[in-house]
Amino acid sequence: MTSNNNISTLLCNMQRQVSLYEKNRDSAILDTISSDFQHFAQLVTLFLISERDTYYGYFFMSMSFRTNFASSSIAGIRLDEYPPVFETNPLLLLKFNMNEILYIFCHEVDHVLFNHPAEMVKSNPSKDPSIYELFNYAADAAVNDLINQEIQNGRTYLSMPKGAITSHSLADMFGLNNVLPLQNYLYYLNLLIENECTPPRQQNGIAPLPQDGTGAFGSVPSMGTPDDSTTVTAQDVSSLEDHSWSNSVSSHLDSDASQKYEAAAKQLINSAVSMASAETRGLMPNRFKQQIAKINEPARLNWKQLLKRYVGTVQSGKTKTKMRLNRRQPKRFDLSGTKTDTVIKIVVAIDTSASMSADDISAALNEVTSIVSKRKHQITVIECDSQIQRTYEIRTPSDIKPNVQGRGGTAFTPVIEFLNNNAQFRDALLIYFTDGFGEMAIPKPCVNRILWVIVGDAQNLSVGQPYGIAVSLNEG
Repeated sequence: MTSNNNISTLLCNMQRQVSLYEKNRDSAILDTISSDFQHFAQLVTLFLISERDTYYGYFFMSMSFRTNFASSSIAGIRLDEYPPVFETNPLLLLKFNMNEILYIFCHEVDHVLFNHPAEMVKSNPSKDPSIYELFNYAADAAVNDLINQEIQNGRTYLSMPKGAITSHSLADMFGLNNVLPLQNYLYYLNLLIENECTPPRQQNGIAPLPQDGTGAFGSVPSMGTPDDSTTVTAQDVSSLEDHSWSNSVSSHLDSDASQKYEAAAKQLINSAVSMASAETRGLMPNRFKQQIAKINEPARLNWKQLLKRYVGTVQSGKTKTKMRLNRRQPKRFDLSGTKTDTVIKIVVAIDTSASMSADDISAALNEVTSIVSKRKHQITVIECDSQIQRTYEIRTPSDIKPNVQGRGGTAFTPVIEFLNNNAQFRDALLIYFTDGFGEMAIPKPCVNRILWVIVGDAQNLSVGQPYGIAVSLNEG
C-alpha cells in the first residue's frame, strides 16, 4: 500500500495502475489497486468527516469496502451483508475524477437513505424487468437532483459525472413535458409508466463511463458467475448494470426482500446518526432529518398487514367426511363427520367509476394474490360502478384483466346484494377497493368480514355504517 496520505496523489497513482492493467492485464496489478482502494476509501471517509459533510462520512464508517473487478456496476451498497458493504469495480470507478468519485459515494448513500432498495421491490409486484430499469432511472433522477442542489448551495467539492440522470435529462430522454425537479422517485416512476416509456438501450448505473478517445465501448463479455479470473474494464463495457443492492438478483424475486432491505437501511442510517454529535446532526440537510425521522416512526398498521390478519380470521367453512366420526352421535358409524375447509374465499370488489386509477387497481390486486399465494384460495373479482359490470375468478396476478369495465357513477349496494343473494360467499372476506365517494348507506353484508381499502384518505368513505374497517391504500 502506498504510504502517501494525500488523497489526490493516491488517486492519480491508482488511475495509472488501471491504465497499466488495461495494457498488459497483469493480475498482480489488481492486488495493488485493491489494497490502495482500501486506503483511498478510508481517506474519503476522513475527508467527508473532518473537512466537509460529516453526515456522509459516518455512513462510510458504518460499512466496509470491497473491490469486485468482475462487476459491471460502478458501485453499490450491499445491504444483504453485515455490516453493509460498499462494493465497487475500481477499473470502472477510477475513470472518474476526484469530485465525481465523491459524488458517486454520496449518490449511493442517498439511495439507501431514501429506502430505494426496498422501494424497488415494493413498486414492482409483478416483477417486470422493464419496471426495474425504469425504477433505476427514476431513483437516480430523484437522488441526483438533490445532490446537485447541494452543489449549488456551496458543496463545490462534488461534481456530477457527465451523463448522470436528472429530472431534466429524464425529460429529454423520454420526451416528457412539464417534468418537475426535486421530486421523489415515485413521481418520476409514475411519469415513465403512465407515458408507457421503454427503457433505452444505453448505459445505466450512476453515469456512462468517460470515453478516452478510443470510440465506443466493446460488448460486455459473457461472464457467467464472476470469479478472480474474470475482470471487467472500461474497454469491455458497453452498458453498466443497474444498481445492485444485494449479492443476488434473485433476491428481487423474494417476497421478503423489501422488508430485509428496509431493516438493513434503517440499521445503517441509525448507526451513522448515533456516531454523530448533536451539532453535526443539526447541520444535516432537511432531507436527511426528515428521512431519519420517517424511518423511526412507530410502525403503522397498513392495509396489507390488516389483510394478512383478516385472512387468518376468515372461516373457510366445513365439509363432510367419512374419515371422522359425527361429534353429536359418535356411535353412529354410518354418519359423516366434518372437517374445516382450508380454501380461503376472498371477494375483491373494485369501484370502476371514473375516479379510480387502473394502476392502483392492478397494484392492489397484485398485493392480494401475493399475500394469499402460499395458501389454497378462491378469489372472485367483481367490477362495479353504479352496477355490476363483470365478475371473474383469479388464481395468479396474470389472471387479472387489465381493462376494467364501467367508469360510470359509484354505488356499493349492487355488490353487497349480489353477495347476500349467493350463499357461497357467506364465509368470504370482502375487500372493497374504492375512492370512498358513493352511497351514504348500504345493506348489512352477509359475508364473514369486510375491509374497505380507500384510494386516498380513509375518511373519504361516504358510508355511515361500513360494517368493517376502512384503511388507505396509500398507507403501504
